[in-house]
Amino acid sequence: MRKALISIIVVLLIGGTLGLIMKQDPGYVMISFKSVTIEMSLWIMLLLIIIGYISVMLTTKFVWILLHPNSSISKITGSLSHKRALKSTIKGMLELAGGNWGKAEKLLTTSANKVSYPLLNYIGAAYAASEQEEHERSKELLRKAHLTSPDAEFAISFVQSQLLLKQGHYEGALASLKRLHNMKPKHRQTLKMLVSVYTKLKDWEALQELTPVLKKQGIFDDSNLRELEVNAFLAQLEKLRFRQKMGQDPQALLDELQRNWKKLDNLAKDESMQVLYATTLIEFGEEAKAESFIRISLNDQWSDALAGVYGQLTNVSLQKALANAETWIRRHPECAALYLAAGRICQRLQLWGKARDYYEKALKYDSSSEALVELSALLEAMGDVDIAQSLIIKRIQHDSLSVKSLPLPKH
Repeated sequence: MRKALISIIVVLLIGGTLGLIMKQDPGYVMISFKSVTIEMSLWIMLLLIIIGYISVMLTTKFVWILLHPNSSISKITGSLSHKRALKSTIKGMLELAGGNWGKAEKLLTTSANKVSYPLLNYIGAAYAASEQEEHERSKELLRKAHLTSPDAEFAISFVQSQLLLKQGHYEGALASLKRLHNMKPKHRQTLKMLVSVYTKLKDWEALQELTPVLKKQGIFDDSNLRELEVNAFLAQLEKLRFRQKMGQDPQALLDELQRNWKKLDNLAKDESMQVLYATTLIEFGEEAKAESFIRISLNDQWSDALAGVYGQLTNVSLQKALANAETWIRRHPECAALYLAAGRICQRLQLWGKARDYYEKALKYDSSSEALVELSALLEAMGDVDIAQSLIIKRIQHDSLSVKSLPLPKH
């Protein structure tokens, strides 16, 4: 506003000054050529010169525009075309958001060549084509997107991975996601999609290797990560058991089991996972490793459930096992699972009286303990049939508590 006011004042001053000069002395100019004589004031002649100069410049510009197709007219028409294309792009995006796939694809593809950056048009059109199950057309649109914007390789590959995953082409999605992961190892959405693909493909080993990165980047909360690790380990155990049945090298299977266990990180401290690992070692015939694992784990962190597994060992030094169990009993005198384990070890050592005492102590702290079955069988073998039978009846009565009562016939 201030500049405009100053400009008006300057123009008025110049105009006023020129007016005064013209009034004081209009000047005189005479042009004579042969028999033609032209007379005028100086200021009229100057005005005619200025008008003539402007006319010549405009005529020259007009001729130049006509002779050059890439002239200002083409720029003006191009600008109008660009504006129309931009409007079509915006409308296409709105149709895409509204789920009108066919209309969105048409608007976005027809305007793609007329906008300055067609990447968004082609990506949006690819989404729309995919939603219409036109997967080849979607693939072709993404290829065009890459041709027009090769610098946007990550964005285009990310979209391609999403579409492949949605279509159920997990192998193709995995190849694309691995490339993205190499480009940006910390990209959160890429990591989440990798988890989905590995889960679908049941590639538990790859999923387990990815877990440390997921933890570091905070992709999932603790409960989700734990579930992920547990499921991966359980699936691997099933594969190992199947391969064991197929007669594969036991040592190779054991080495793989131990490698998988070491990858569990903090989950290795989980009680249920420790029990699972110990029982699997026993199942694979590696009782010495199982005994060592249970002993070290219990000395580090006590677990009633893991102590119960200790009683399943048969092919180890039972005398040492009993000594360990009795040491733990002094530290944990109310652990029913530990008394059960000690009783089983004593029974294998044929220490019948001692086994009976430990079973009875186990039942003292847990009336539903498996010690009831072990003790009744032991007493029956020792000739105490009546006591054995009463224990069996007690077990039946205990089990029946969980059964809903049914109507009985009346006499």
